[in-house]
Amino acid sequence: MKQDLTGKRFGRLTVLKKAPSKNKKSYWLCRCECGNEKIVEDSHLKSGHTKSCGCYRKDVLRQRGIGMAGERYGRLLVLGPIHGEDGSVIGWQCQCDCGNICVCQKGNLRSGITRSCGCLQEEQRKENMKKAIHFVGGTCVERIACRKTFANNTTGHRGVYRRENNRWRASIGFRGRIYNLGTFVNYEDAVNARLEAEARLYDPFLEIFGKEQGREHGKGSDMKSGPE
Repeated sequence: MKQDLTGKRFGRLTVLKKAPSKNKKSYWLCRCECGNEKIVEDSHLKSGHTKSCGCYRKDVLRQRGIGMAGERYGRLLVLGPIHGEDGSVIGWQCQCDCGNICVCQKGNLRSGITRSCGCLQEEQRKENMKKAIHFVGGTCVERIACRKTFANNTTGHRGVYRRENNRWRASIGFRGRIYNLGTFVNYEDAVNARLEAEARLYDPFLEIFGKEQGREHGKGSDMKSGPE
């Protein structure tokens, strides 16, 4: 004869009454400490397999998630865990020294992969850019060495502009000054004026700079002025 479990307690569950049997197995309607009701198989109650409606597992997962709160990783202060629907920790809410709030993964924090909301990487990127760019006498060496026409240029050649009277003006910037190279009827003449100015101003400047860099580093510079 099956044992009557009515009124008995198993973990957080108290048995209320017998529930309909399924597949020759006995089931019991139970009320959890949290107030939820759940139908549980007889053997699961007796073996301790089921101790709650599911809230116990969630509470355990939440308790595990408290540990990192208050810890600091780089610029990040851990505020607390972010929980999924099942109560598991799916991320950690952190406050960066810059004031931003972000969600990070535990492994990335403890391994040092994540040390800020992203502001640290941005600062390092800007610093690296500064180190990679050389200004001499108000002139950016990399800019004039590139000779690239920028995307916002509407004429197809750097330093060549179309005037309202359908003529073409050419100019060039060097050592903090803008030199007007003249106004031309033909586009090709304006382009040639610009190229001649580049050869006259930029090329000697880049050659001297390359030699100085070569002496500093003990090797020749690979800085070259190329065509567009």
